[in-house]
Parts: sequence; C-alpha cells; structure tokens
Amino acid sequence: MIEPRDVVIAILGASAAFAGFVLVFLGVIIASYQSYSGGVPEQVVKPYRTLGGILVGTFGLCLVAVLVCLVWLVGGGPNGAYGVTVGLFVLELVAVFGAAVWATRMVLWQ
Repeated sequence: MIEPRDVVIAILGASAAFAGFVLVFLGVIIASYQSYSGGVPEQVVKPYRTLGGILVGTFGLCLVAVLVCLVWLVGGGPNGAYGVTVGLFVLELVAVFGAAVWATRMVLWQ
C-alpha cells in the first residue's frame, strides 16, 4: 500500500513542475500578444489577454496545491486535508491540460 505521505510528496513535486509548465505557456502567449504592435483591433488581442488571465489563475492554482501539500506535511498529515490535497491536484491537472491545449490552439491554429 502506498503511504499518504508519499502521495502528498509526489503531488507537491508535480504541482511545482506544473507551475513551471504553465509559465512556459504564459510566456508564449505574452510573446504572441506583444508581437501585435499598435493599431491592432481589440478583438484580435482580447483572446490573448483572456488566456493570459486564465494561465495566471492556473499558475495560482498550482501554487495553492503546493501550499496545501506543505501544510499537510508540516501538520503531520491531518486526514481531512489529504482528500483536499488529492482533489486539488486532480482539478489542477484538468486546468493545466485545458490551458495548455487552449494556448497551443491559439498560437498554432489561429
């Protein structure tokens, strides 16, 4: 059986890695946004701003997951927080995948 402590440590590392992954996509979106110089209609740059905000939110979710894992480890493994930690990681996984797909689609196919 896998110990909950091992799972939380794995989630901590994966969440920190996902945060870096999200920053890469944020950098791509910022660079794409900045490639449009003045005089570009708002409807052209608005999707980049929207996705940038979503990526920042996803980055924040990753950091919250890291914080929850850290609190769980420092607190000696309270049982109630274990479910929150795993649930937050699943939510983070979905958010990172969605943001990565959206960012890739915007840059490559629009």
